[in-house]
Amino acid sequence: MDWSLTASLLAERDGRPIVVMDRRGRIELANAAFTSLLGRPREELLGRRWTEVCTPREHAREVGRALRAIFTSAEYRLETDVLTRDGARLPVELDVAAVGRPPLRLVAIVTRASPPRVVPERSVLPEPAPATGTRRDLSYEISTELASFGTLKAVWTDGQARQEEMVGRSCFGAFAHRDAPCLDCPLTAASPPSWPHTIVRQASGHAEGYEVITATPTGAGTARVSVHTIGDDTLSGLFEAKVRRMASAARLSEREGDVLRYLALGRSPTDISTVLGITERTVKFHQANLLRKLGAETRYDLLRLFF
Repeated sequence: MDWSLTASLLAERDGRPIVVMDRRGRIELANAAFTSLLGRPREELLGRRWTEVCTPREHAREVGRALRAIFTSAEYRLETDVLTRDGARLPVELDVAAVGRPPLRLVAIVTRASPPRVVPERSVLPEPAPATGTRRDLSYEISTELASFGTLKAVWTDGQARQEEMVGRSCFGAFAHRDAPCLDCPLTAASPPSWPHTIVRQASGHAEGYEVITATPTGAGTARVSVHTIGDDTLSGLFEAKVRRMASAARLSEREGDVLRYLALGRSPTDISTVLGITERTVKFHQANLLRKLGAETRYDLLRLFF
């Protein structure tokens, strides 16, 4: 099993709103459930600090301190307000944890959201500041008409409009250097389960990690496509966060949590016994206990829990 691909799918398939931030509170990943909750596209969030785009201005300093404090604690529950795109306050409860190997990432999961409150006009979000750095995240609008499929109508990078010279070219020519639409294009998928439709693939070009590509029809003959590149560090953080939360919810012991982690990576009891320095019989004992606690009958049932 490719654990990186598994981890990259977790955020989109978990069903709960999830955000991943770096040590400075900059948003590196926001899944579809989170963008839907706030009514905001990814390009308005990625690369910007949580306290700049999600927190009411008067609470920014307090929330910023709370987020920084999480790096010195195992896990934290935070009750705060987030701002929707139309300027309403949405009271939420967040479970936030610092995960992964250095550099650590913050994984925030919205566990509860209350009905929004209208925000006074002075508290409406400011206009996005120009993005910095060399992030590869982008979104674009294309034609879905048969005769002009893939023709770019607009292109954004990190929420900022790109040069107009991109308009009129084909997306598969401009970004993938192909003469025909990509075979894994989410817009050409046969009977997608729902819109927006998301696929995950190996990052193109020289980038490392994976690309999460989301396509959403925006009208007759047009669609919006968002591409977010996720590095291995972020994928590892998502995977570790999922394992920790499953272990915590089922009250697994520390050793059972270790076994769970390697089972989720597709490792055999023999491999796990070698890695953990315990007997294969002990591994199977822990495996039986954790399966029972998680309500799974087999290790294959266990893997389904990750989706």
